[in-house]
Amino acid sequence: MHNATGSARIRAEQVRLIYRNYPFTLSANFVLSVLMIGALWGDVPAGVLLGWGAFSGTITMKGAWDFLHYRRALSGPTPTAVDVAARRFGEIAWCTGAMWGGAGLSPFLVASPHVHQVLFPAITGMAFGGAAFLSTDRRLFYGYIVPMLGLTLVGVAGMDEGNRPLFIGLTLALAFATLAFAHNVHAMIQRSLVLRFENMDLIDALKLQKEQADYANLSKSRFLAAASHDLRQPMHALGLLFESLRPHIADEPSQHLVQSITTTIHTLEDLFNALLDISKLDAGVIQCDVQAVLLHRTLARIEAEFRPVAERKGLRFAMHAPAQGVAVRSDPALLDRMVRNLVNNAIQHTRQGTVLVACRPRAGTVLVQVRDSGPGIPPELHKEIFQEFYQIQNLERDRSNGVGLGLAIVERLSRMLNHPVSLRSSPGCGSTFTVELPRSAPGPAAAATPMAQAIDSLQSLRGRSIAAIDDDPIVLDSMRELFVHWGCSLTAAASADELLAKLTAEGIVPEVVISDYRLRNGETGAQAIARVVSFCGHPIPGVLVTGDTAPERLREAAQSGHAVLHKPVRPGKLRALLLHLLDGPLP
Repeated sequence: MHNATGSARIRAEQVRLIYRNYPFTLSANFVLSVLMIGALWGDVPAGVLLGWGAFSGTITMKGAWDFLHYRRALSGPTPTAVDVAARRFGEIAWCTGAMWGGAGLSPFLVASPHVHQVLFPAITGMAFGGAAFLSTDRRLFYGYIVPMLGLTLVGVAGMDEGNRPLFIGLTLALAFATLAFAHNVHAMIQRSLVLRFENMDLIDALKLQKEQADYANLSKSRFLAAASHDLRQPMHALGLLFESLRPHIADEPSQHLVQSITTTIHTLEDLFNALLDISKLDAGVIQCDVQAVLLHRTLARIEAEFRPVAERKGLRFAMHAPAQGVAVRSDPALLDRMVRNLVNNAIQHTRQGTVLVACRPRAGTVLVQVRDSGPGIPPELHKEIFQEFYQIQNLERDRSNGVGLGLAIVERLSRMLNHPVSLRSSPGCGSTFTVELPRSAPGPAAAATPMAQAIDSLQSLRGRSIAAIDDDPIVLDSMRELFVHWGCSLTAAASADELLAKLTAEGIVPEVVISDYRLRNGETGAQAIARVVSFCGHPIPGVLVTGDTAPERLREAAQSGHAVLHKPVRPGKLRALLLHLLDGPLP
């Protein structure tokens, strides 16, 4: 604030402060001068009083004209004509001080105690009033107070010798008091203006940083959307091709290579899916289906999945499951993801000891705790670990320790479901993550899901007619290989026009259509599916397969009304979805 720009801003605000109080000051000066004329009428020659009053009226009218003339220039957010307005205000201040100083010369004209009794209180009041009003700018204050008290001091010097020392002392004391008062007020106003502009600059800097952070976040989302789509395409094709190749690799020596390739593909899929989960949560396309959830079922599934993982790592996995009747209000799938991520995080960061999952019912709530005997987390990092890609002890980015998205997903799901997550941890003492869930009365026993029923009733896709649209030749080839392996009849094309031409030429009516979401010429998969449905003449199920992570694309896909799969799609998941959509025996 000590540079030229800061000084100019302070100078402009000083003038604006005077400007805002100008009408009151002009009015008070004129009214007091009229009262003075009335109080001294008969004691001071009428011509002197009327001339003094005319001078006061002229000053008032000139000040009013200046106020109106510079109103627009000084009232906007960026004031202009500051120096000219300050000079005009300075002229009015000097003239007003000279006017009251001229009144202070009256002892030369009239040696009347009554005149002195009226005059000096008025001058004292105007002096302190000017100190309060004009101390914003010391130049204006000195231009006002020096002629006023200087002429008054000359006037009291002409009094009789008996009163002269007293009034000279009073005038000098008044000058000292008003100057000290004005300096203190000026310093206080200066400090407040400096702090005000520093705060404004800080707010502007924070706004700029926020805009830059928002832009960086948007750029990150755009990059992830573009890069993710381009990377997911070959990954998607790789998974489908490898599933088709697997049955042809029967020799025992190659099985360890098959397992290694499968593990690598699944690791990449998990990374892409974690990125997708973050994007979906940020996009707001995930809808909560809150209901009564029996905790023992959720925890039993997690135990079945993670106990072998922990034991292969040499860890002890312990589960303190709740009673079968304990239920909470939550979204079963999202709650499962929260606890699953916490358990996976505990296993990844624990080298030896125990991972414990415990359920502790409380009055109105149920606490689900995931405790490990890992290295612990310093208190100052308790918030940072919930940020994306933040890992304390994985500087070498060992993918076996994850990529740092699990807890970020937990934090977002916690806010979405209103399930507070707390952490108790310190270095060398392990970590305990606690999820607080609202308790609920147990709901009815869950029936088998439609997809599970479909898989139970229909284990084969053999003989089914499938249509597929994707503008990536590698993906189309891999789908042909996979669907041939499954015994399906697949009609595949790079666009809706090409697919419709093939269906017309071959006289085929597909039972389900699978389409990539982003096609050539700006066409979407939803539009392509609608054209195929119109060709068939009756509703058929559609599946959108997308590699996009952009929030707007995710929202559009979710609102399409079709089933949505995200690349890379595991063949087993695609098969299960098709079994569900084609539920029912062949005719």
